[in-house]
Amino acid sequence: MQAMTPHEINLAIGKSLGFAQCPIALSHGFPPELCYRKDTYIGELPDFYGSLDRMHEVERSLDEEQWLDYIRYLQEDVLRCFGNLISSKIAICHSTSQQRAEAYLRTLNLWTNTKDLSRQDATVNNLLLSM
Repeated sequence: MQAMTPHEINLAIGKSLGFAQCPIALSHGFPPELCYRKDTYIGELPDFYGSLDRMHEVERSLDEEQWLDYIRYLQEDVLRCFGNLISSKIAICHSTSQQRAEAYLRTLNLWTNTKDLSRQDATVNNLLLSM
């Protein structure tokens, strides 16, 4: 089994935050990757997976209970990389955007391992189009 791709991660995070495909932009010939909307924003889906700044925005969406799970997932992941070389509090500060994205999706029970990544991608896209 393989982990989610960066594209799948961005789609899942975007959907959790209210981003959806914009059929109006699609109908005007814009490429699908540039046709996402949220509130008044229409454009490319943000790169949550590759940006600490974007992940800080994502973290603001967590409630207090979710924060506890999120921190636990981050500690487990970062400590797995560094072992006992650093404390768990420091580990969180050194977590990458990729680790934060995975921890966020695990917190919301949206993280999946897939055998057929193209089928998973199509499923996520279908969910976005149905919004």
